[in-house]
Amino acid sequence: MNLFEQKVYNYIQSHALIEPGNRLVVGVSGGADSVCLLCVLKALMPVLQIPSQGIVVVHVHHGIRGAEADHDAVFTKTLCERLGFLYQEYQKDIPAYAKRLGLSVEEAGREYRYQCMEELVMQLKFDKIAVAHNQDDVAETVLFHMMRGSGLNGLAGIAASRGNIIRPLLGVSRMEIEAYLADCGQDFCQDSTNTELTYARNKIRHSILPVMKELNGRVVEHICQLAQDAAQSYEYIHAQALEQCDSMEKEDAFGRTVTLSVAELYKVGPVLQEHIVWEAIGQVALCKKDITRRHIQAVAALIYQDSGSSVQLPYGIHARRNYGELIVSDKVQTMNDYRFTIAREGDYEVPEQGTLSVSIEDFIFTAPIPKKAYTKFIDYAKIKGTLCVRTPEDGDYIVIDTDGKTKKLSRVFIDAKVDRTKRADWPVIACGHEIVWVVGLRFSPAYHVDEQTNKVLKIQYEGKGDQDGTKD
Repeated sequence: MNLFEQKVYNYIQSHALIEPGNRLVVGVSGGADSVCLLCVLKALMPVLQIPSQGIVVVHVHHGIRGAEADHDAVFTKTLCERLGFLYQEYQKDIPAYAKRLGLSVEEAGREYRYQCMEELVMQLKFDKIAVAHNQDDVAETVLFHMMRGSGLNGLAGIAASRGNIIRPLLGVSRMEIEAYLADCGQDFCQDSTNTELTYARNKIRHSILPVMKELNGRVVEHICQLAQDAAQSYEYIHAQALEQCDSMEKEDAFGRTVTLSVAELYKVGPVLQEHIVWEAIGQVALCKKDITRRHIQAVAALIYQDSGSSVQLPYGIHARRNYGELIVSDKVQTMNDYRFTIAREGDYEVPEQGTLSVSIEDFIFTAPIPKKAYTKFIDYAKIKGTLCVRTPEDGDYIVIDTDGKTKKLSRVFIDAKVDRTKRADWPVIACGHEIVWVVGLRFSPAYHVDEQTNKVLKIQYEGKGDQDGTKD
């Protein structure tokens, strides 16, 4: 084992990338990095205790670069035969695949490569996928993310492992890789597209990093150290955010909704606030790819804004401030407008809300009626018109005391801090514009039973969600 192989071995051990007996699917393009990975793994198989048939090489022909790509496939196959590894080749028209998925050619190629390797891992019942990213890739990735306006997670660069994907060469530079191959007398393929400056990463590799290396020869090492520090900081903040997210109120019945306590968010600093918001959006959207810093900051700003403020997000997600709550949801708010008269005893179905059960009963006043949020007794003699169940209307009011003082229904909702999106189809029992009962919320004292009451209209409500009859 030479010094380079020892360095790679130490990195594998320190990050627990390969366990004794692990079998690997290795991605090899034929370029210097992947050829180096294959050669090092061959040398380290005994000390890593990789079984003799425990490595299978995957090469993907992307349907571009013509004869050059054909040469790369032949080269990789021949190398595998010489090293004694099984070889599996996949071919795909990546430009057409990218167009169909709406991805860049680079993104589509990457997705297809990992898809092939994942399928082979499952088919062969192997353990891990090894790919050949190195320190220069980390530096290029960090710079690329910086230019795109990435946050701390982007500065973390590339992880040593993610799931069953491992990167054994992350502890060495591209210069060390090429020196190792030269010492071994091992040639490799050159991808002509790697020199084309039309790609952002190639500009970083061939124009930006060389200048930075002129200023400081250890710049790649320093960027990798920054990435490691950023990764550790991100992991800590992420853990703190997940701990906070354990107290999130979540709802899945009619869509994905996460409700955060504004009071709890006040207690943490801006960095953790934004991370918690990012987690909440991710849980609702089931994807974070297009969630930018601008989106996260706009939602976090709702913490300090008035109730009713809202923000639209990608994937049909919206966030809103509702009094002491910050709500992130994918629900499309629909308003059910309904109205029907209470003309008989029996059950009345409130659309998308619940059921009202109505009965007329004789009554003898012996003691005050127990206060129950979803069961009300209306003095039958005090009903002066036709009762109906309906949605709120402009001009609605309710009597709030025995002196006959009234309050607008809209004010009742505000005082009770009812989410603005829930007010429009909240069920009310009304007589004209006078509200007898804002179901589950407020009952008019003008209809209370007393010593003179001898007959009552009993109404029980059993509903879904917030107006749930089980709360009585």
